Amino acid sequence: MSLRGGLIVLVAVGLLATLGMYWHQHDIERVMRDGYGTTGKITTAEVVSSRFPFVFDGIWPRYVDENLSIGLQWTGKDGVQRERKGIAVSAAYAARITVGNQLKLLTVPIQAVDDDSSLPVIVEDLDDHLSHIRSTSRFVLAGAGICAVILLLVIGWQTWSARRGGPASGAVHSRSRRPVPFTLAMLTAAMLLFGGYLLVNSYAEQRTLNEILDRGDEATADITRAYGEVTKAGNAPRYLVTLAWKDRSGRQQTYGPTHISSAYWQLITRNGVQMVRQTKIRYLSSRPDARPLIVDDAAEAQYQTSFGVKGGAVFLALGLILAAVTAFRSRARPRAD
Repeated sequence: MSLRGGLIVLVAVGLLATLGMYWHQHDIERVMRDGYGTTGKITTAEVVSSRFPFVFDGIWPRYVDENLSIGLQWTGKDGVQRERKGIAVSAAYAARITVGNQLKLLTVPIQAVDDDSSLPVIVEDLDDHLSHIRSTSRFVLAGAGICAVILLLVIGWQTWSARRGGPASGAVHSRSRRPVPFTLAMLTAAMLLFGGYLLVNSYAEQRTLNEILDRGDEATADITRAYGEVTKAGNAPRYLVTLAWKDRSGRQQTYGPTHISSAYWQLITRNGVQMVRQTKIRYLSSRPDARPLIVDDAAEAQYQTSFGVKGGAVFLALGLILAAVTAFRSRARPRAD
């Protein structure tokens, strides 16, 4: 497959995936709007692999946009007992209904519609699941947009080269140069894009953190929510909190969820139950969108930004090395027979 063909496939897949997630979000909102409230019993759970993100509800495959899907059983308004599998739950909700590899067979509030196509919605997981769908959709759409820009550049370059060289020159060119290795070119592009993004984003966060440490305002924030998020069954959870506070002018500010270290999680919880409701923070009043610094967890924030800068630099360096290798291979003349 040529580079142009591969980029076309990536753009098409990205747009189709974005469209699918939009319709999934639309279905959830429709069930919440037109459905009725009841309770459902969690009957099964299945870990979903990113390589094959599908589960089977009967004979039909269903795409799952999270790492864990569950089965629910409930009695409909029509008195018929219904059961659905492949209901995606967010990582935060997965941490609430699992203990290690064991599933809690809980009864939970749901919103449902009595038909054979609509999935019930777990009310307690609505916000987190919709947030995941929206963020994933934005990420996939951004990736498709980047591939589209690269595709336009490739088409423009090839068109310009063909017009500049002419038919005869193009024939000599095709005999004297090897085609660009598709896999190597895509790996190079991924390394450069990811490394550049990680480096720039982490460096900006590091500068913001230093600015907060130097001249940020201090406040006492409420920890409105603290929870663990399981990204894969059996793995240790990552911990997050949501913060709320009043700035110097008396306006209410919120931020989150934001990551905290496992050490700070142990400090504010006991046996997984939140015990501490407030914490000291430092923030920038001129930039309410900037991540506030939890004073007792400052070491974790500094480690995260430093690790991001170093990691981005490593990926970018690897991308530049691969770019040099790609350029060399595409210019190398084949051996004469």
